[in-house]
Amino acid sequence: MDATLSAETLYQALGKRLELSWVAGRSSGGQRLSAADTHWGGATLVGHLNLIHPHCVQVLGSREFAYLQQLDTTTREHALSQLLNGESVVIVVGGGESPDTRMIELAEHAGIALLVSPLATHELISTLRYFLSEALAETTTTHGVFMEVLGTGLLLTGDSNVGKSELALELITRGHRLVADDAPEFARITPDILQGRCPHVLQDMLEVRGLGILNVRAMYGDNAIKLNKYLRLIIDLRHSHSTRHEDEHRLYGITRIRRLLGVEIPVIEIPVAPSRNLAVLVEASVRKHLLLQSGYDAADDLIQRQQQRLESES
Repeated sequence: MDATLSAETLYQALGKRLELSWVAGRSSGGQRLSAADTHWGGATLVGHLNLIHPHCVQVLGSREFAYLQQLDTTTREHALSQLLNGESVVIVVGGGESPDTRMIELAEHAGIALLVSPLATHELISTLRYFLSEALAETTTTHGVFMEVLGTGLLLTGDSNVGKSELALELITRGHRLVADDAPEFARITPDILQGRCPHVLQDMLEVRGLGILNVRAMYGDNAIKLNKYLRLIIDLRHSHSTRHEDEHRLYGITRIRRLLGVEIPVIEIPVAPSRNLAVLVEASVRKHLLLQSGYDAADDLIQRQQQRLESES
């Protein structure tokens, strides 16, 4: 989580994209945005006008200004005082509206960054929520190789020297894409979504024993690299002698759940042996996972067929 995120850094990051103009509260630009009230990032910190529980970043548009304008002078002054009482850090005025002199004075006095944009409020809110979700998300670093395989975010983990990087290299040659090798970073951007990315210093790099460091982008082109991806599946590679008795898992395979930042991620364990084509097995694992997500399980299908056969014979 980025504890240093402030009104100033928000303006620097999104000022050009959202066509922001800073009209008041510039001296308080270093005031930090807090994500203390959320366990999964900053999406809930942004919202429309709320005088009861002000958002950290409040967005005002035509409807909000119309509401304020129809109030009598005393009630409007009270509403503006509630809006600009210091609990909010940033107020963004959108939809082509312009804050009046009184709003500017109150924002300056309260030390609240008052920004103006010509964009519609729904566009402002969606962009701000996406940015804050990533910037304030809880993060962790996990050992493994993170890839996009058949459009699915896949983390390869397993025993030391089991061949994760070699497998990743073979998957790349089969048209799949690398996100991060060795130390992918994962951020919980919503209650049930982890987004993985690569640390800047390791971008495009893959270490393969005997070959050293490879620049995947330089060798295979831009299409071999994916900047970020949602984590949906973990493949755990284990030496065959370390797995449990294989007869116990003939139907369903070896599966379990791993919790990462509080999100449950399915794990498929693949025993590694010299005669096994791991790239094909990984692709098949992803396809099986996608079928399970759609509601089809081949093992259940086989059991049902056997049951029907027994019932017909009896």
